[in-house]
Amino acid sequence: MQRIRQRLPEPPDSPGLTAYVIHDYLVAARLRRNLASPSEEVDGTIDDFLHSHSGQPVIHGLKHDWLQSLADRKRWDWFLPRSADATDPLLICDRLAGRLATGDTAGLAQEALARWMVAQKQPDECNAVFAWLHTQSVLTPELADSRTRAALAADNPRLARDFVGDVPAPRSAPLLQWIQLLESPSAAVALLSMNPGMPVEPDALVAGFSHLSIVDSTASWTLLPALLKRPDLTPAVQTRLQRAAALGAAYARTPNAIAAFTALAAEPNDLQVQEWRVRAALWAGDFTKALAWIDAMPSSLAAQPRWRYWRARAVAATSGAAAAAPSYAEIAGMRDYYGYLAADKLNEGYNLNIHPSPNDVEAQAALSVEPGLVRAHALFDCDMTDEAGAEWALVVGTAKSAAKIQAAHLASRWGWYAQTIATLAQAGEWDDVPLRYPRPYAAAVANATKETQVPDDWLFAIMRQESLFRKDAVSRADARGLMQMQPATAAAVARRWHVPPPARDSLFEPSVALRLGARYVQELLDKYRGQLAPSLAAYNAGPMSVSRWLPSDPIDADVWIENIPYAETRGYIQHILEHIVAFAKMRGAPPPQLSNLLPRVEPLAPRGP
Repeated sequence: MQRIRQRLPEPPDSPGLTAYVIHDYLVAARLRRNLASPSEEVDGTIDDFLHSHSGQPVIHGLKHDWLQSLADRKRWDWFLPRSADATDPLLICDRLAGRLATGDTAGLAQEALARWMVAQKQPDECNAVFAWLHTQSVLTPELADSRTRAALAADNPRLARDFVGDVPAPRSAPLLQWIQLLESPSAAVALLSMNPGMPVEPDALVAGFSHLSIVDSTASWTLLPALLKRPDLTPAVQTRLQRAAALGAAYARTPNAIAAFTALAAEPNDLQVQEWRVRAALWAGDFTKALAWIDAMPSSLAAQPRWRYWRARAVAATSGAAAAAPSYAEIAGMRDYYGYLAADKLNEGYNLNIHPSPNDVEAQAALSVEPGLVRAHALFDCDMTDEAGAEWALVVGTAKSAAKIQAAHLASRWGWYAQTIATLAQAGEWDDVPLRYPRPYAAAVANATKETQVPDDWLFAIMRQESLFRKDAVSRADARGLMQMQPATAAAVARRWHVPPPARDSLFEPSVALRLGARYVQELLDKYRGQLAPSLAAYNAGPMSVSRWLPSDPIDADVWIENIPYAETRGYIQHILEHIVAFAKMRGAPPPQLSNLLPRVEPLAPRGP
């Protein structure tokens, strides 16, 4: 495979290689390589291969690349009959272009119109058929208006600006104003507050004001009174503006958040307001208000461990620890961040509810000889993890839960821990803690811990949350490897620690990823004076975000975490803390108490001389 990727000469395949269970992947890779010099012979060979392997994962990448090559070469006679099931937007546009080029226009207008109406940037390959649509008198002003509004509703002003060109004036004026409200909310909202007679669509005003309340809560609060006096606003729109201002104040943790929520009638189904007004009360230390608002939650929301814990905390603050003890006890036995916090309040140990799943060796042996899983195992051993996952899904994806659990055991024996954990989750098996918390790359973790003093359980926890132990993991933002570091961040860390800078692909090497990841964690711990919660928040969301979230006065860590505006970062910290507990338990150590891991979060005061 490496020779193919590097276009190096290859020796003839040996009989053993030809008989290898994943030899077809080698053949498919060669065919994809040959598309660099396409010919009738290459097309015919690929077509035969696709037919002979129909429905098998081995053809997926090859089919996509071949169809793209056929479209690029305008080989519509080959492309059109074979692309009916294409889902890639580029191939869909190629198909529309091919139908237009070959005169197959029966029903084409409706099919092209459906693609034109999608509120996404379409590939250039659709330009020709979209231009043809303009000549067919089907792109009405009403449709163009609707298309632009769909982009605005998706909070994509750049795309809306592309679309609004098809909307004739003066119909485009309110849409352009809406775009301006999203792109420059401060100036646009201020203009509307100073000119109550200036027309604006209610949804546009609310969208722009909501943006402003997030980026500048103080400005939104200042402009709100004038906006509420506009004669064109209905009570419903006024409430929407007040709601946006209250949420913005809560995200920014400003003192007026409680007053803003108090003046707002919360609808039972408005879960965002129901939750954030409690968070605002917790931040302000107003546990009486927090308790009242939790008790006003819909039962489905109040029953969550999160709000059961915070209700107990509020009862403890208002009526004493003895009154809160029964509520803490109800969740203290859960294997959960809030359950652990509750157990700490009762000075009880943690119950991880460990129940290993049946280890049926005979069932695993039967699974291991399934052709798809034989291929998956071989592909995994060759570090072709994505291809292995496709083969695995074809066999295990529709299996019953009991079979999935045995498949998870099988994957664990192979060292495919990401698949083990994912498959157990698909089976609803959460209590097999030993299987869900392996300790791979132990030597590399030990070396990283020795160099940085970051506890190994912490590194395992971060690694599990970041990559699920996939050394080849790559995020949409190009974070790489076990510790999901951005190449630029990894290079900066290497410079500061005076170690050789990593190549981009070096982050896929466990030893490199863990060494640099651990050093970055240590840097963050140093920056935040050893505070774990802000350090984890910065690892996930960046130090710039954390600088906005740090309190001006010390605050309880559980309150600080609960008030992080990013749900992803809030959950990230909580899950890593759960993982730290589990990893300690799995190595036979007493699990650390979260109350010890989470001292009060303090402002980042300047260092002394």
